Amino acid sequence: MSHVRVPRYNALIRRGIDDRELYRRALTQVREPGLQALLTENLHTLDALIGDLQAQVHASGHAPARHGTLAGAVRSAVAEMTTGFSANRDVAWIHCLARNECALLHSFEQQMAHASDESARVLGVQLSRLHGIHNDMHCLAGTTHG
Repeated sequence: MSHVRVPRYNALIRRGIDDRELYRRALTQVREPGLQALLTENLHTLDALIGDLQAQVHASGHAPARHGTLAGAVRSAVAEMTTGFSANRDVAWIHCLARNECALLHSFEQQMAHASDESARVLGVQLSRLHGIHNDMHCLAGTTHG
């Protein structure tokens, strides 16, 4: 499995872990049951995405990333603090998650642009999962897709 570009995959894994942590924080803060259900579903999708990428790196004989980034932890803490001051916390979290989904999706698209055929196929599966989350969050946020 030499097609795995470990540094690039690990960067995507770390970014995914950052996003997953943000979803976990949001899930403890939002009030609307339907939104909680959607966030839980998206959290499971991120878990699967991260697990699949980690398995790819592991199968190539390398150590996959297991933690997010310091910047992601700071973004997550700041998001929790700022959404807590919002008049409508659920809406604030939706907008925050939608912005982060754009960044995660962009990271995957950038990696696919430079990937080998086999790696692009693997990333393409993950990208379709991300598009689902991205569409959910942007529909809720009432924003256009980026």
